[in-house]
Amino acid sequence: MTKESIVDASVPSAGRIYDFILGGHHNFEVDRQAAQMILQNFPFVSKMMRLQRWCLQDIARELTQVRGYEAIVDFASGLPTQDHLHFGVPPGITVIYSDYDPVVVQYAQEILGDTPNVHFYEADARRPEELLQRPEVETMLSGKKVALISWGVGAFMTDEELTHVARSLYDWATADMCWVFNAQAADFNPDHPAAGPILQMYQRMGTPVQFRSLDRYLELLEPWKPDAGGFVSLLEWHGLDQSEMSNEERNTFGPTGAGYGGFLIK
Repeated sequence: MTKESIVDASVPSAGRIYDFILGGHHNFEVDRQAAQMILQNFPFVSKMMRLQRWCLQDIARELTQVRGYEAIVDFASGLPTQDHLHFGVPPGITVIYSDYDPVVVQYAQEILGDTPNVHFYEADARRPEELLQRPEVETMLSGKKVALISWGVGAFMTDEELTHVARSLYDWATADMCWVFNAQAADFNPDHPAAGPILQMYQRMGTPVQFRSLDRYLELLEPWKPDAGGFVSLLEWHGLDQSEMSNEERNTFGPTGAGYGGFLIK
């Protein structure tokens, strides 16, 4: 996962494409053209990305209103637009976003303005300890029940990077914390002919996709373990089924559509 910049209008950006497909306005013409190419081949991608964002809203409510977490730390957040986490939490909950692109951080801080209890920092999701060890972050989290989130980023980490993230978070977390994780691109078929152009585009953007099964994800995430709910496909999460997808999309993305999500515990 190399470093791209949201300010570079000469090549598409994964984050800006995501923003455009969700209906946002922080994107360039090159991103809109790339997004249209993706959607022309796979219309389901629009619903897949919305499933990802809808899950974040569910997660925000589950963590705060059901499980009683008082602070959420979200890694590789992207732009805090289009119903991101802070839209779904009660007043008084601390939300800490992060991204590795300083321009994303600048845009995000402008978007958030003086939104109470919501903060955005420059940090690389592959090295979560750097964010968690910032003195101001330590101060904000002190004495709070904290939940961690890595959503929509796992497929862009190598096995070694993901292993480091899991161990680093496990060593930092206390027994009452949880880590919400999206096992992204599980069951995706990279050999399907229609997938080639999309994968090449992500490669050119510097964000090549890593393909692994759910079982492989679980190995890399150890010693974290799923809670009693296990990992749930994002279609099932929202009460949908494979009828939402064409035969070609099922052959390419697999039966889960957007992968799986789950709550990991120590």
